[in-house]
Amino acid sequence: MLKKILFVSALFCAGFVSAQSFELLDANDVDISTTTHYEYGSAEVLGNTLFRVRNLTGSPQAFAVKVEKFHVPYSNSGLAICIGIACCYGDPEVDGPQILNNGNGDDIDGNAIYTNFKVSPITWPWMDCATDSAVWKVTVYDPENLSDEASATIIWRCGYPVKINELHADFVRLNSFPNPASSALTINYAIDAVFTSAFVEFYDVLGQKLLSTKLTASTGQVHMNVESFTAGIYFYAIKVDGQTVQTERVVVH
Repeated sequence: MLKKILFVSALFCAGFVSAQSFELLDANDVDISTTTHYEYGSAEVLGNTLFRVRNLTGSPQAFAVKVEKFHVPYSNSGLAICIGIACCYGDPEVDGPQILNNGNGDDIDGNAIYTNFKVSPITWPWMDCATDSAVWKVTVYDPENLSDEASATIIWRCGYPVKINELHADFVRLNSFPNPASSALTINYAIDAVFTSAFVEFYDVLGQKLLSTKLTASTGQVHMNVESFTAGIYFYAIKVDGQTVQTERVVVH
């Protein structure tokens, strides 16, 4: 009996330690954790994008920030991050994760949303708003528990998407394997809605469409040959009735 109690207690403690404390939100308080999130606008607007962090626990929580560059248009186009009045910088010439401000961030009250969080590309060197863009992974985490984190891949693009009726992403399921991929990529999809047309499309980090496959059923698989692509970060998306509903990241090596 004692062994069973100890085993249950261990499971409880493990679950408690690994529980997620944060959500990464856009400026409208929409949870973007684990997603690929787009920010649109002029270069000036993109240079001042705001995000938020939600504390999911009932106690005050400290959070810090790390970033990872996937694409920048020029070597002097970094990422500016302000946590309250403290500002720091994601270096565009560094590959891999970058811990900002030596792992120091700020505190969030229990069950509260931290609103003073600016994350924006340095857009003044952008020369062509129609083609320049930036892609960074942004992660907020507990500096005392590095596995407790929430992150999103954020794409800043000049201009605005076409206005269309919204199809909620909950109606679509999308995943791929293997990831990373070296030759063949299989994409699984399911669309739980009535639609007229649907496509799975494959893009590079600049948003250039490389492959497109029309879907003939509401569920199935799409096989794409990526062997000829340069190693790096790519994105695949499902487009339903002209609307890009969901986008995911894949690594080609």
